[in-house]
Amino acid sequence: MSEIITDKLTGKTSAGDVTITSEGGAVTMQLQQGLVKAWVNFDYLSTPSVRDSLNQSSITDHGTGLFTITRTNNMNNDDYSVAGMCSQNLSSNPAGLSLGIPNNTSMETYSTSATKVSSKYGSSSAMGDMPLGCLQVIGDLA
Repeated sequence: MSEIITDKLTGKTSAGDVTITSEGGAVTMQLQQGLVKAWVNFDYLSTPSVRDSLNQSSITDHGTGLFTITRTNNMNNDDYSVAGMCSQNLSSNPAGLSLGIPNNTSMETYSTSATKVSSKYGSSSAMGDMPLGCLQVIGDLA
C-alpha cells in the first residue's frame, strides 16, 4: 500500500482545482466543492454555548428559538447551502409536547458572514430553545 504525506495539494491546471474521480470511475468532482466550510455543535437552552466548531466565531441569541451563527472566514457569496438539526433533551420537555416529536431548524436570513436560524417544536409554530443544535455550511469560501 502506498502512502502520501503532504501539507498542501495544488492542482495541475489551476492551483485551487484538485479533481477527484468517483468510486466507480465514471465522474469527477472538484475536491474543495465537496468540503464542509463551516460547522458548529452547540447548546442553546438558555445562553448559547459552543461545544465544538470549525470556522465559526460567535453565536448571537435573538430570543427563544432564534439565533445567528457568525463565521470566522466569509463565504464567497450568499448562494451556499446550510444543513441543520436541533434536538430536545428527552429527559426534559420544555414545550410540553409528546417526547420524541421531531424538531425543525430553518434558515431565516443569510449573508456571506453569518446565518440566522430558527428552531421549532415538531410541526408546530412554537419556537423553542434546544439542548442540541448542529449546523453545516457548504459552498465557496471567499
